[in-house]
Amino acid sequence: MKKVKIIANPSSGREQALSKVGQLINYMSQDPWDIQILFTRASQDATRFAKEDHGEDIMVCIGGDGTLNEVVNGIYQGKRETPLAILPTGTVNDFGSFLKLPQDVSGFYELIKRNKVKKVDMGLANDRAFINVAAGGLLTEIAYTVPDEQKAKLGRMAYYIEGARELVGGMGRKNRTTFKLDVKNKHFHKTIDAKLFIIANSTSVGGFKNLAPTAEIQDGLLDVLILENVDFNEIVEILTRFTTGRHIHHDRVTYLQTDEITLSSDRRLIVDVDGEKHGPLPMTFSAVHQGLNLLV
Repeated sequence: MKKVKIIANPSSGREQALSKVGQLINYMSQDPWDIQILFTRASQDATRFAKEDHGEDIMVCIGGDGTLNEVVNGIYQGKRETPLAILPTGTVNDFGSFLKLPQDVSGFYELIKRNKVKKVDMGLANDRAFINVAAGGLLTEIAYTVPDEQKAKLGRMAYYIEGARELVGGMGRKNRTTFKLDVKNKHFHKTIDAKLFIIANSTSVGGFKNLAPTAEIQDGLLDVLILENVDFNEIVEILTRFTTGRHIHHDRVTYLQTDEITLSSDRRLIVDVDGEKHGPLPMTFSAVHQGLNLLV
């Protein structure tokens, strides 16, 4: 009898997680599983649950990007090799969308029974793990500023709307930041006046499927995108390129790949990891090559 640990955020996806937990238990009850269910109630619960070794054969995360980030941190901190299965229930679910993971419980259970494990990369923001993205500057407050009712009605479209509003509206604000980049082993040092930076593990960020178009999750590299200060015409041109990934070739976009980069800024700037606030720059970002066993 195989043992499964289910870590679920009961409030995720307008409580869709609760419904999906029930459906999953119904499927699993038809087969010989030893099931442990752990519901998160406070910050860092999911990290603690994932870090503790209860002899489980697989771990299941049911929740949004924030819950997934906590689970990944527990796996990293505990040096766990237990395969993880992800059942997304949040609004955007960037990483799950990138991997085309099933969101219906029937398809998800078939994924579990298939038991196909893929080793994928993680990122580190200093000592905090992230599975999809670390970012700072304009746009990183969107996850906190979009009202819950708008998320519920519009889903990822709410992020697109707020993102476009921030990009256009933010151009006139006096919130420009000077970033200093130091790329390990490449003798690459650069100072850039910019609006935002994004360090991605997958191609999908904030609901934009091609924001980091060359990113791969098994190459041991992070994709770094920095949007420099732009005028209205330039931002419109860049936005029109987002869907195809051609924005990375724009003169006002710096784009590179590396396994480690240190960023600092001339003003206090909070870094967001997988949609959760982390800490201020300066910070070193590095790739953990194939550090996570994932069921796909």
